This record gives sequence, C-alpha cells and structure tokens, in this order.
Amino acid sequence: MTRVPTPGHPVDDVNIRRWIRRRRIAADGRVDVSTIYTVTLASLMAVALVGQPVVAVVWPQEPPAAGPSATVLVGAVAVLAAFFVVLRQVGPLAISRSDATWLLPAPVSRRMLLTPALALTTVAALALGGVTGLAVAGHLVARPAGTAVVVAGAATGGAAAILVALVALYCQRRPSTARVADGAGVAVGAGCLVVAAGLQMYGELRLPVGGTPPAAVQLALGCFALVSAIGAVVAALRRLDGWPASPIAEASVTAGAYSDVVYAVEPSFLTEMSARRFWRRRTGIRTTNLIARRRIPPLVAQDLLIARRKVGKLWWLAGGAALPTLLADGPGWLLAGVLLIGALAAAGLTSESTHSDAANPAMLRLLGVPGRWVTAQRLVVPAAVAAVWGALALGGLQVAGVLDGPWWALGIAAGPAVAVGAVQRARASAASIGTILIDTPLGAFPAGMLLWLANGVDVLAILTLPVSVGLITARAPDVLGWPWVLAQAASSALGCLILLILAKRSTAAASAL
Repeated sequence: MTRVPTPGHPVDDVNIRRWIRRRRIAADGRVDVSTIYTVTLASLMAVALVGQPVVAVVWPQEPPAAGPSATVLVGAVAVLAAFFVVLRQVGPLAISRSDATWLLPAPVSRRMLLTPALALTTVAALALGGVTGLAVAGHLVARPAGTAVVVAGAATGGAAAILVALVALYCQRRPSTARVADGAGVAVGAGCLVVAAGLQMYGELRLPVGGTPPAAVQLALGCFALVSAIGAVVAALRRLDGWPASPIAEASVTAGAYSDVVYAVEPSFLTEMSARRFWRRRTGIRTTNLIARRRIPPLVAQDLLIARRKVGKLWWLAGGAALPTLLADGPGWLLAGVLLIGALAAAGLTSESTHSDAANPAMLRLLGVPGRWVTAQRLVVPAAVAAVWGALALGGLQVAGVLDGPWWALGIAAGPAVAVGAVQRARASAASIGTILIDTPLGAFPAGMLLWLANGVDVLAILTLPVSVGLITARAPDVLGWPWVLAQAASSALGCLILLILAKRSTAAASAL
C-alpha cells in the first residue's frame, strides 16, 4: 500500500531562516571567543600602526596653500572606478557554495538568501565612499571646517559609492550590458591615472574658491543623495526574488575560489582561475586568418590573438604607465620598483600561453617544434609590450622633468629583459607548500611560497640593473648617456641568449627520456 502524502502547510521566511541558523550552529558551532579576541586585537594593532598616516592623508592639517586642486577629484573618481571593478570580480551578490548548492535551487525566497550579501555590499560601499568623501573634503575645504561640511562630504561620497554598487548589481543581472560597463570602468580608471599624471607634468588645475554653496545647503544635498541611494538599495532588495540563479551561482563559485586561495595560501591557482573565467565570459569571438599567414610564426600569431582579445586590459596598462609619473617625487628605489613590476605585469599579458606550454608539453611535441624556437617565439610579443610600456613610463618621467636624456630608448632596450623574467615566471607551476617552514611573528610560512613569489622577479632584477641604477643615480639635472642604453641592450641580449640555451638543453633532456 502506498500512502497518500499529506499536503503540507506553507512555511514563512522567518521559520526557514531560523531552521537554517540552527543547522549551521549545530554543524559549525557558535562564534569562538578567541576568534573575536584575535580579530579585535588585529584591528586595534592596524589602527595603532597605520591610523595616524591614514588620517593625515585623508584629512591633512592644512589644505593646499595655492587653492583646491582638481587632482583630488580625479583620484576620487579613480577609487570609485577601482571599486566597481572589484565588485564586478566578486559578484557583487554572492552566497556560500553550500547555499548555492542546496538552497538556491530549492523553493526558498531569493530575497532571504541574498539580503546578507546586499547588506555587506552596501556597508562596504558606505565605508569606502565615506572615506573618499572625507578625503575630498579634507583637501578642498578651508580650515577650520564645520561639522556640516564634514558630514556632507562623507554623505556625498557614500551616496556615490552606493550608486556604483547598484550599477555593478545591475551588470551582474544583465550580462549583455556587463561587458560595456566593465570596459567603461577600466577606461575611466586608466583615464584618471593619465589625467592625474598630465596635471602633475603640466601644472595643477586649481578649482575656483568662490561659488561654493553654504554649509547648510551642502549638508542638505549630501543627505538627500544618501537617502535616495539607500532608497534605491531598498527597491533593489524588493526585486531580489526575481533574480535568475545562474549569475548568483557563478559569483558564489568565484567567491569560494577566492576564499580557498586565502585559506590555502595558493596564489598560483588564482591566476589560473582568473584566466579561465576571462575566456569563459568571452562570447562572439570571430575567427581570423592571422594564424594562416605564413609570414608570422604560429606561436607569435597566437600571442597576438590573445593580446587583441584582451583589449580591455590594455587600458589598464596604458593607465599604469602614468603611475611612475605620479610617484616622481618619491625615492628612487620606490620608482624603480614600480617601474619594473609594472613592466613585468605588462609583459605578462600573454603569459597564459607560456604557462600552458609548460603544463602540457605533449602538444609541443605533437607540433614538432624545438624548444628553442618555442621560447624564441614566446619572447616576441611580451618583449614588444614591455618595451612600449617602458618607453611610455620613462618618457612620462622625462616630460615631467624628473629625468633627462634618452630614457625612452632605455625603456625600449629593457623590453627583452622584462620578457625573459615574464617567461620565466609563467613557466612556474603551483607553489609548493611541502618545503621547510619559516617561522615569523605571524606564524609559520612555507618557503615554497616565497620561492614562487620571487620566481621571475630575481631574473628581472639582475637583467635590468642599468635601469635601476640609472633611476637612483642619474636623476635630473644629471643627463643619462647612451652608454646606459647600450649596457641595458647588452644585458637584455645576454638574458635572451641564456634562456634560449637553457631551453635547448631542457628539450634535449626531455627527448632523451
């Protein structure tokens, strides 16, 4: 006999939420007192260590004597653009992978599941926007500043950040408009860096002091903007039940992968995951006859195709070339570090093809291409990209008056050396955590992780010694001579030659096996 199931009564969201909370407490336990103590102590130590410098940057004791500068507004826009890019990388609406597996396809209210994620995004936007608004007000408002002006700046910044979060929320639900919005966010962020560098080279643009509304009007406008933004968040909260499941599940997988990287201290997995996510989102790719052309080697053509399909990242590289100009007043070691790391990042635009060659050498054996020719072809595109990036960065410093001489040629000569470091880094596999542990005040740290982080950077530091020494010793009014360029060209050629010799020996050893 088969019993007829008794029709159940509908369960409201309150009981479902209570049932889920009880099951989680039974499985994971309540919050440990030691965890609360550790987090509180770490927060207090961070405030004690970096609190005073951060306060000095956000709210200086005196505003610029020459008047308010437009660079502060440009920097605020760049911060909001970076916040949008970060939100698009993590969701912004994401739940745990267990909830995405069991509760997302279940007949459970989507609003109940997504409310904590939306609240966390809103709080983060309020915090970042409030600090940004305070920084803008601290660099523009005359002293002494009233409470109304401070609250107005924080409220306006919070409203702007919430608006950016709502745009990211809309893009998560509408993938058709996400690509355009992502490109616009990257272009705005890179453009702000270029504009800030231009203002520093050609003189600051001062804002008019007069015409500023009274403090009461500013406070009213800021509060109205903040209330309107919060109202928009409430309206978005009411429409969460109609959200599709696919964008939530994808964001949950991404957020879970990020948490795994932090927990396992495995940044190499993060690189591979980002590459897979990028190509998975690529739709409507058109074929081309670039590979079919016999004038271009096949592996070079493949790298050119990858670079062409990563046009959005080229915007970041173009904006990053202006970053050394923004740090022109800093010490020489900081300028050299930013320049070399930026060039290494530019050369790594097509590093995933080199990483695939190292992870799957069987494909190269099927092609019948010697390892020396593979390495030579993989060096072409990274060397060209790094040379152009270095020429732009050093040329910007030269235009700003920080450097004098043929520095642009030095950047071009350093391109192959940077490409050697990028290829060496791309060939590295996942970081090994089975090596000797290094004791630190924050706990034991695997030595394999340090070796993985330093892979490629050590080669870059050795092969680009003329650039580093020149930036430290040959600052304006000293003039850089052409012997520096010749020394860097010789160092780059030597690095490429050694890499090709090592590639030939590794290929011979593999064929012998």
